[in-house]
Amino acid sequence: MADDGNPPPKPRPVAEVRRLLKALDADLLFRLILVLLAYSLVPLAEIFLFLYLADLIGNWLVLMLAAAAGVGGSLVVLEQTRRCVGRLRARIVAGKYPGREFMDLAGLFAAGILLVTPGFATDLLGYLLLIPLFRKRLGMALVRKLGSSFREIYEHLRLSALGP
Repeated sequence: MADDGNPPPKPRPVAEVRRLLKALDADLLFRLILVLLAYSLVPLAEIFLFLYLADLIGNWLVLMLAAAAGVGGSLVVLEQTRRCVGRLRARIVAGKYPGREFMDLAGLFAAGILLVTPGFATDLLGYLLLIPLFRKRLGMALVRKLGSSFREIYEHLRLSALGP
């Protein structure tokens, strides 16, 4: 095709959006909408809870409780993470698949994020993830969905542990 000096025609934005929507299935869009809805509702619930508790026990006490819950929980997360990483290293060096340790680390990571997020509802969820039984049950459901991804991470860690 000869170049006549004119730039190629640009795709129409509407056509691009339609192509993108065809690539995304309805289930993925529904999940995305749910995540965005939760992302909007959680802060609103936290604000309501802060205002309600501040009315009951006072502003300063609510702020001190929220800070203490976050800092205390974060310290517990750090300690449990340190122990879990030690178990993870030992299993990798032994050549065993550390599925339980992956679950624990994922749960502890989520707990840490929830505990540093200001609010009592997120702190409650973070503290629930610090309970090994709750973390194990949730982790088992996660492993059923993401088992192959965990295997790939394990193979990478195992090979890097055997390296120089």
